Amino acid sequence: MAEVPKKAPAPAPAPMPVVPRQTAPTVTTSGVRPGQVVGSKPAVRAAAFKIEPVSRKTRYLKLLVYGPYGVGKTLLSATSALVPIMRDVLIMNAEAGDLTLSDFQDDYNVSLDNIEVQDFHALGRANEYLKRHCQFRDANDIEGLRNLQAQVSGVPAEEIADEDIKQYRTVIIDSITEVEQYCFNQLLGITSSMRLDEEGQSAEWTEYKKNHNMMLRLVRAFRDLPMHVVFICAASYVQDELKRMKYSPDLTGKLSNKIQGFMDMVGYYVKIKDDAGKEERRLYVTSTPRFDAKHRYTAFKGDYFANPTIGSILKEVNLLSADGATLK
Repeated sequence: MAEVPKKAPAPAPAPMPVVPRQTAPTVTTSGVRPGQVVGSKPAVRAAAFKIEPVSRKTRYLKLLVYGPYGVGKTLLSATSALVPIMRDVLIMNAEAGDLTLSDFQDDYNVSLDNIEVQDFHALGRANEYLKRHCQFRDANDIEGLRNLQAQVSGVPAEEIADEDIKQYRTVIIDSITEVEQYCFNQLLGITSSMRLDEEGQSAEWTEYKKNHNMMLRLVRAFRDLPMHVVFICAASYVQDELKRMKYSPDLTGKLSNKIQGFMDMVGYYVKIKDDAGKEERRLYVTSTPRFDAKHRYTAFKGDYFANPTIGSILKEVNLLSADGATLK
């Protein structure tokens, strides 16, 4: 019987070519891909941050003043208007305590502008306004400032003369103790239209946590404005972590310590009698077991400022020239 020839084995299938997965090319903010040659040089990825000498940064005062009611915190902050380079001055008035400011303007022939704050929402809108204002101010955009001022003053832009255009360089928040109460009111749905005998919602853990975060955001937002910022706060007598009683800014929970950390100077403002029995106002800026205070100015070696004004404080910390005309 004849032998049946064997079939040759089938050739192995050719491997499938590997096709790289298509992805969108990375493009820098300049519109080119990393490594792509533009002209004779490879493209450089846009930097995520900028390094510059510390001395180049414009210096603005970031101050928190706290103390008992009636000591003169508002009047102290208003003396900003006596320093030419700190004008114009805008006061965010949450306490309706502008009587002393009217007398101050008349006595010193200076001008102070006022925003009457009646809810937390107004602070947010005011901060947005000041951000835009500072952009126009720093760009020397007079028309931008004129149109922005017309939106909030009720005066048509064409009726605002150049000499009447405001260029704010100082904002005062009076006071953040009252601002925090407005924050709680917003969280609890309490409005001015509610009857006095109508019971409102009580704050619980959720509201306290939201209040904490909202207040930190607000203080940061104002502190970061390119202008001088003065925060006014009431004082409270509290127990610290070592069970010692001490004076501290009147804010809820850990807000007091955290907000103090945002500032370049925290001053405890009180009236005392000196060795001769004469009444004196002191702004203490060095902490003791009795009260919180701090400052970051190495040029100032003392513990307090006696009968201070904002101008005298700036001079003593070596931020203001002797004639008050320029910041160092």
